[in-house]
Amino acid sequence: VLAERIHENYEKISNAKNRLEGISLEGSSGATSEIVLGVTFLQEVTQQLPSWHKRMKELADSEKLLKRQRHTFRGDWVEASLVGGQLQQVEQLLAKRNRTMQEQVPLL
Repeated sequence: VLAERIHENYEKISNAKNRLEGISLEGSSGATSEIVLGVTFLQEVTQQLPSWHKRMKELADSEKLLKRQRHTFRGDWVEASLVGGQLQQVEQLLAKRNRTMQEQVPLL
């Protein structure tokens, strides 16, 4: 069950990261509808971050408990630290996109 939860969260965070990487908030490079969709997605991710952090901590704590009990993990186990790394990358991208958005607002 824990492996499924970690994998689900990894997929969710990875998808958000990929979408953040693809967002263009520059007025000259995209249509207004693309910019609006980008800003909307930025807001959604910003709202989801606290729950992702909480879930990430729970998953990491659960994994740590299993390691202390010398649990043998499956070969396809996705470590919680990998999910945490993805989450940090999402935060960095989000900060970068928010800065870009703040710079572009006066130009719109």
